[in-house]
Amino acid sequence: MTFQVEFQAVVLAAGKGSRISEITTTKPKCLLPVGPMPLVWYPLYKLEQAGFTDVILVILEHQKSEIQSALEKTGIEIRIEYATIAENEELGTADSLRMLYDRLKSDVMVVSCDFVSDVDLHGLFNLFRMHDASIASLLLHPQQSEASVVPGPKSKHKMERDLIAIDQQTSRLVFLASASDFESELTLPRSLLKKHTNIKMYSNLIDSHIYLLKKWVIKYLKSEDSFSSIKGELIPHIVKKQLSKPPKTAEPRESIVSPKDSGDIFAYAKEDDLDLAIREASAYNDHIGDLKPAYHQDTIRCYAYVAPKDTFGARVNTLMNYWSVSGKIIDHWEKITDGKELVLKHPDATICSTQVDNKCVIWDGVNLKEKTSFKNCVIATNTEVNSFSRIFNSIVMNNVTIKEKVAIENCIICDGAIIENGCKLKGCIVGSYHTVEEDSEHTSEVLTESDRLMEF
Repeated sequence: MTFQVEFQAVVLAAGKGSRISEITTTKPKCLLPVGPMPLVWYPLYKLEQAGFTDVILVILEHQKSEIQSALEKTGIEIRIEYATIAENEELGTADSLRMLYDRLKSDVMVVSCDFVSDVDLHGLFNLFRMHDASIASLLLHPQQSEASVVPGPKSKHKMERDLIAIDQQTSRLVFLASASDFESELTLPRSLLKKHTNIKMYSNLIDSHIYLLKKWVIKYLKSEDSFSSIKGELIPHIVKKQLSKPPKTAEPRESIVSPKDSGDIFAYAKEDDLDLAIREASAYNDHIGDLKPAYHQDTIRCYAYVAPKDTFGARVNTLMNYWSVSGKIIDHWEKITDGKELVLKHPDATICSTQVDNKCVIWDGVNLKEKTSFKNCVIATNTEVNSFSRIFNSIVMNNVTIKEKVAIENCIICDGAIIENGCKLKGCIVGSYHTVEEDSEHTSEVLTESDRLMEF
């Protein structure tokens, strides 16, 4: 006998990192080094901690071998089933989920590959189960900002904000939209305010892009190909539908033109008759203040789980966030991994330097020559640093060659770059496979392969 699992996990890692293209031009975003592990390891390990034994990882087809090889080296135990997308296909997150329809047999947890946090996911699961939710979303309080200079040209980093309304009594998510959609005023429907009398509007919560979705939501998504984004389109649509009531007859209709279902959303959001009978027979109610029955008889119910304020968590979806999370990962490692051993110096690294502080992470295959100095930096796979060079507060990615008498401070050096003798770099981003000329000096620049500066 086989038993259906309660949840299936999907990690979305097919994004091209367009917001941080300075460092992802030739590298999968999900493999950016964050401390001792590639970025995608963190959500995968988080799912492993939560009890998942299997996960579907959505990636681009041409990056599969590179990602697979990188993950095999991490020792991750969760079984990974790869779902690939052709490089020339432009699929949004909702499109990717729709593509997996035939593989998804139960309720689904959707996770972004750029999520790094020490949050306990059981609070989200419990909220979803308790109310038999249609959708439950994980939200984070913003991290305390610390003064740090992000590599590259000086620019103002504008934070994207969402407007999120949550019923404080029930944790119902009753409104979700981007703040940029409203110029100066926001008017909530009177019916919403009458129904949910204890609403609090937030403008600073961070959507973690972790969602629990009822199986019927996946069926509905399959039938409606107009949705491209989960966060930008599908979730706000379903949140809004909570205010509606089902028509007297809400059955999926088989289209004569197309074989797909084209019925109303309430045809998919049906509740089990036994569950309804039990609820009607009980004295339970999710709210107080009126005589309405539990959940106001809503068949569509969306919830928000707001993590405790002391939770460390962020999405590595901007250069500023990547730099910030990378700088904090060692301090938060124990809570993020629930005590997993932190290997600062990989046993396969050759370290001849005597000046490597305890804030440095040295990956496999690295060769650090004598008379070199390192403070608070990540040196990734197969990088070589030659004598009389120093690297402070920087991230150096794979297969980088740093020649002699080089000084690097507050920089990001991308895959395959070559830093020639005598260079001095401060606050710079060096693009993949770019060669920095001998004895050159650069400050707060983006140096690209074409030897041109990229403007933000």
